[in-house]
Amino acid sequence: MRLSVAAKDFSQENFHKVCVVGGGITGAIMILLLKRSNMLNLNDICWIKPNFKSKNDLRTTFYNKTSLKLLNDLNILKKLKKKDYTLINKIKVFGSKNSSPLEWDYLDKKEFGAVIKNDIIFNIIEEQLQDVKQYHSIVNNTKCNKFERTLYLDNKTFINTHLVLSADGKNSYLRKLLSIKTIKKNTRHIAISGFLKLSENHNSIAIQAFTNIGPIGILPYENKNLVNFVQSIDKVECKKILSKENPEHFICGELNKFFSHINLNFSPVKKINKLENKLSYWDLDLNLVLNPTSSRAILIGDAAHSIHPLAGQGLNLSLRDCVSALSAIENCLKFGNDLGNESVLKNYKYERLPKTVLMTAFTDFMFWGFTSTPNKSQLLLTKGMETLNETNLKNLFRDIASI
Repeated sequence: MRLSVAAKDFSQENFHKVCVVGGGITGAIMILLLKRSNMLNLNDICWIKPNFKSKNDLRTTFYNKTSLKLLNDLNILKKLKKKDYTLINKIKVFGSKNSSPLEWDYLDKKEFGAVIKNDIIFNIIEEQLQDVKQYHSIVNNTKCNKFERTLYLDNKTFINTHLVLSADGKNSYLRKLLSIKTIKKNTRHIAISGFLKLSENHNSIAIQAFTNIGPIGILPYENKNLVNFVQSIDKVECKKILSKENPEHFICGELNKFFSHINLNFSPVKKINKLENKLSYWDLDLNLVLNPTSSRAILIGDAAHSIHPLAGQGLNLSLRDCVSALSAIENCLKFGNDLGNESVLKNYKYERLPKTVLMTAFTDFMFWGFTSTPNKSQLLLTKGMETLNETNLKNLFRDIASI
């Protein structure tokens, strides 16, 4: 690979056996897993991340049971206060207006998962990573030889490493530098997220609904009648909605019409915990990488797959990537192999790719089934869901969401 900057222009050289690139929760979890595994010395690992952190992050994430077990093993759960999370005791999926939902109740007093605030999780993890070497910069180039991969950073530092774990998001620049091919899909949808107030207690119920303006995920929030939503809307319609003086009122109106048969009403919220409740939005362009590896490099998280937020499984999928990457490294070290050994890459790829493809196909089928097909087809899908609700086959959806 030809470098855009000559190596002589980089004055600081460093070496770490494993480097994690990416400043989000996936990158943080990966570094914490490496640290707590005791497979490597502390100075053998490093974390490369941008020197930026958003303040007052009100966003939340759904963690399924598998992810909660991981957080517990990493000594994170016990540091949460009760106000920091909301357990999910029931899930409802509505196919269309006036339809009966698919429903799952918790069994044996075991919840499906929990909704946890992003900034709370991230801060707890960062506290445990103070002694890990961190480079507050971004990777702007890389090269690889038989023995090492070199990462060139914006701050004129370069790092030699045996293995890179790239967790730098769905628009991963490192993925581009590695020339890893990506299957991209333009959904022509935009995601809008924010908080709304319910007319009644949410009762720890998570809702997925396929409304007239697009799919929406509704997660219970800390207060008994607050919910955090992610609404997927066609780009043309989304621009019209966002141009309105009070787009939240329009969204609430659409939801109130959709849920009128169960008397569920939504209303806008001005402030959350004394902070202004602002809508956030982003393009829902999806990516899938069929070979998430390169020489001495592994893609994890959104760098390897970005799926539709249906069912809230994006981060859960990413955390399983972290566990698989750690397992591949462990197997390699057990037999005394170089961390850049091809077996590390193969083990990770064969472990994660089938499950990633399955989750991508599942969410894609549900999304396109309810947004890109004629109304008659949507009604057939809805009726199929209602029929499925009477059989044990509905648990297939639950099991897929737990992989």
